[in-house]
Amino acid sequence: MNIFTEAAKLENQNRPFALAQIIDSRGSTPRHSAQMLIRDDGSIVGTIGGGMVERKVIAEALEALHEKTSRVFHGRMARGGSDAVGSDCGGAMSVYISVHGLRPRLVLMGAGHVNRAIAHGAMLLNFEVIVGDIYLESLESDYFPPAVHLMHAPTFSAVVDNIALRQDDFVLIATNNQDREALDLLISQPVAWLGLLASRRKVQTFLRQMRESGVSESEISRLRAPVGYNIGAETPNEIAVSVLAELLQVKNKAPGGLMLAQEQDLRWQEEKSGKEEMSGA
Repeated sequence: MNIFTEAAKLENQNRPFALAQIIDSRGSTPRHSAQMLIRDDGSIVGTIGGGMVERKVIAEALEALHEKTSRVFHGRMARGGSDAVGSDCGGAMSVYISVHGLRPRLVLMGAGHVNRAIAHGAMLLNFEVIVGDIYLESLESDYFPPAVHLMHAPTFSAVVDNIALRQDDFVLIATNNQDREALDLLISQPVAWLGLLASRRKVQTFLRQMRESGVSESEISRLRAPVGYNIGAETPNEIAVSVLAELLQVKNKAPGGLMLAQEQDLRWQEEKSGKEEMSGA
C-alpha cells in the first residue's frame, strides 16, 4: 500500500493520522531515510526500520494525535541513558511526527437557507460539514458543496444517533420547526460548541421551559443563543458570516472584539506604562 495514497484517503475521510519522517540519523540505525504512516488505531503503512525504535515512534505518534500537536522524536539505539529505546545498535535517530486529518467538524441540524449558506462558508474554512434533516427535499445535493455529508432520518433523534457526536464537534440548531426537539437531544451532549439560531424571544422561552423541566444550569450555560456576532445581519449569507465568526473565535480560542479596539487598548496600556515609568524615575 502506498503511504501517500492512504494519506489522501484518510484526509478525505477526516480520519486522524500521523506521518513519521526520519530527519537525522547517526551511526548504526535500522534505516537512514524512510517514512511511515500511523493511523489513530496504531496500525501503520510503511516502516522506519522496525524494532524498538519503531515501537517508540508509534507510541509517540499516538500521543501526538491525542494532543493534536506535531513533535520531534529523538531515540538512541541503546539500553540505558537519555533517549534510549532499548536496543543495541549504537546509533541515533531523529524523527519528525506530523499530525493530519484533524479538520474540525461542524454539524448542522436543519437544511434551511441559513444552514446552506453556513455549509458553503464552513467548507472554505476547512471544516468537515454534516447536515441532518427530516425533510428529504431540503437535502437536495445541489444546495450544498459536493464534500458536505448529507444525512436524512425520520426524526432528529435518529439524525443525532446516526452522526455519533464527538466532544470536539461544533453543532448548530436551525431547523424548520423542531428546534426544541433538537435542543432537548443536544443540550446534555458534551460538544465543543452548541449554538441555536433563534430570536431572543424564542431563546428566552426555551430557557424557561428547560429550567422548568429540570435541565441543569451547567448544561444551559453551554448553549450559545442567540448565536453569532451582532453585525446587523439579515440575509442567509450575512447571518452565515455572523455565525462563522463566532465559530472561529471559539475554535481559535481568540478573545473576539474589534481588532481596532484591541490595538487602541494596547496603545493606551503602553502609554500608561510609559508615564508610570517616568513618574517613578
